Amino acid sequence: MIDLMKKWLFLLLFSPSLFALYMGNPAAPAIIEEGFFFCKENWLAVKAGYQRDWVFDRDMKAVSKISGRMDDFEYLADQGVLTFNIIDRIELYGSAGAATFCASNRPTSGVRNEYQTHDQFIWGIGLRGNFYDWKGLSFGIDGSYTRAQPTIRWLTANGAPVNPRGGSKLVFQEWQIGLGAAYQIDIFIPYLGVKYSNAYGRFKNLPSGFLPNGTHFKTKNRRKFGMVLGATLSNGNRFAATVEARLIDEQAITLAAEIKF
Repeated sequence: MIDLMKKWLFLLLFSPSLFALYMGNPAAPAIIEEGFFFCKENWLAVKAGYQRDWVFDRDMKAVSKISGRMDDFEYLADQGVLTFNIIDRIELYGSAGAATFCASNRPTSGVRNEYQTHDQFIWGIGLRGNFYDWKGLSFGIDGSYTRAQPTIRWLTANGAPVNPRGGSKLVFQEWQIGLGAAYQIDIFIPYLGVKYSNAYGRFKNLPSGFLPNGTHFKTKNRRKFGMVLGATLSNGNRFAATVEARLIDEQAITLAAEIKF
């Protein structure tokens, strides 16, 4: 068991290929049994938490050839999370916070445009369920949606600054559904999952002449399927902390912590 724990920690913390949407531990509804006021006998409980998402590379592509091709798409988000736990099997959760997006594309040969947004509002909702347990092994499903529409902070064309319009902004939304399995080893609960996602971004009201045709363009995720590796630490009493890495369709990592009231 010790060797297994070491392998999971090495993969999560030191593999450069592991760096969208946070899925969470499939066993999460049953991990924290006792809270400050709620216990495992209560059919309804409330949890509060915090999560930080680093998306180092969301594999996106331009929807039309007019927009050229995408080079990079990344963001950093900090959110608070409120979760309603039902009979330690189902969780309905919502998140809200702020996110900064950075992207670059090549609308034509020899031209590279870069974008950065202000650190502005992002929100999400989701539903998680643990549908089967057997001798420490848990299977679960998670579905979630997130949306943000921050204004553009700055633009560059081949490194030269370009003033954005007052209404220049990025509208970003993503939904995903994932399936996963977790195995509890004392206070250490590693998990593995697969997910299917759809992410869309629309850059709107860009300055005239910044693009060869028009003032907006759309982008979406190139790969729909991804993989999730994660681990949660908790003794089942009041508190849990999770680290999660996502790969294939994106390179991302999330740190999350929550308490049960």
